[in-house]
Amino acid sequence: FVQDPPANIASRISDCCRLLSVQAVFNDDLATADLTTEDHVDIHLTLWRGDSEVPVPTAQNNDGNGVAGAASAGLQDADAAPPVKITIVEAQRRKGCAVVYHRYCRNILDAAQGCFIADDASCKPRQEQYPRVETSRKEKEAVEGENSLLALEIAASLLSKDRMDARRLGMESLCLLTDPTKTGMDTALLASQVVLFGNVQEENVDDDAAEFIPDELGIREAILSLVQFGRLGENGDFDSDSEDDVAKGSAEDEFNQILHNLALAVLANALDVLETHGKNIAADSSSDVKPSATTFLEESKEMTNRELLSSLLSVLGNAESKPHDACLSAQCLRSLFQASKKAKRKAKEFKAKQIVMTALDVGRRTHVKLENETQRIIRVLERPDDHDGTTTTTTTEQVHDDEESSDDESSREN
Repeated sequence: FVQDPPANIASRISDCCRLLSVQAVFNDDLATADLTTEDHVDIHLTLWRGDSEVPVPTAQNNDGNGVAGAASAGLQDADAAPPVKITIVEAQRRKGCAVVYHRYCRNILDAAQGCFIADDASCKPRQEQYPRVETSRKEKEAVEGENSLLALEIAASLLSKDRMDARRLGMESLCLLTDPTKTGMDTALLASQVVLFGNVQEENVDDDAAEFIPDELGIREAILSLVQFGRLGENGDFDSDSEDDVAKGSAEDEFNQILHNLALAVLANALDVLETHGKNIAADSSSDVKPSATTFLEESKEMTNRELLSSLLSVLGNAESKPHDACLSAQCLRSLFQASKKAKRKAKEFKAKQIVMTALDVGRRTHVKLENETQRIIRVLERPDDHDGTTTTTTTEQVHDDEESSDDESSREN
């Protein structure tokens, strides 16, 4: 129960959702809100008008049902409190993890009462520090490499199944494998190479283990299919027309949207690892062709016949309706623009800055994480390139144009 007008409560909840980067759809007529978190948790909020003759309780209700209690400051006896108009805030979990729901719900109900502190808000599980077993470096690398390859094969086998829940498990496994904070940098580097380039280019992985991941594993193909076409292609095929075959609102379409979001998260993790540790990957690579963001973009276009940058910018352009997908797409774009000067030049062709500015406006209003990521993209796009050959190319083109114009003038004089 909250002793405050509904308009004030709704305003505080809206600000809380923006700070927590929770997508919110409000219904002013019914006084409800449908919330969707980045962890795929759906929450339904309802504001109820309480009986004005009921006194305000002094204790908060923490039974887990999501009913916020308002402590009346300075009142010792609840029975002595004068009757006031109160608003009941109800939260219901419609979908998703119950543990994650309670973390978000606690912050949202605190915001309804006016005691939400953004700096103290934490909807992510704490990273527990456990003691590690002391092993030699060689032994550790061998064990981690073998376990990582086995995990990648399991994830690939789950993605190849026709069951939707199995495919989701496979994508969630790849999200963990490409996150250095969850699995460690060695595993994340290996998994990111498989996601971006389809193979392993690490010297500390022996030949037998490298054969454990053939090109036909299909992880890279699955990621590109989900990111660019919104669904997994059959037998590794990329069919742009197949994305319209699923009826909107169906269960399969809903699962494909979740898989699309997870694929963006995997791609964002892998590109971030490449950007942060790309030099280490190139230094450890024994092949003549070093893995890079430019190589990844070229190979992805050859495989799908579609520009990956265009697909990511299209997702970013839908920030108003899908801010979580747009935020992940912004992370991917920022990593690509940072790591590839060719991608940065192509951004002008796709009018990337206009799309980013529009998404930035959406982020400022509703989604803090999207706001931060789009601001980072703008800083990267506005940063001048050093020693990238742009000035030399422009000068050469100008000289070529001057020569042509001088030839034309001489021909006219003749």
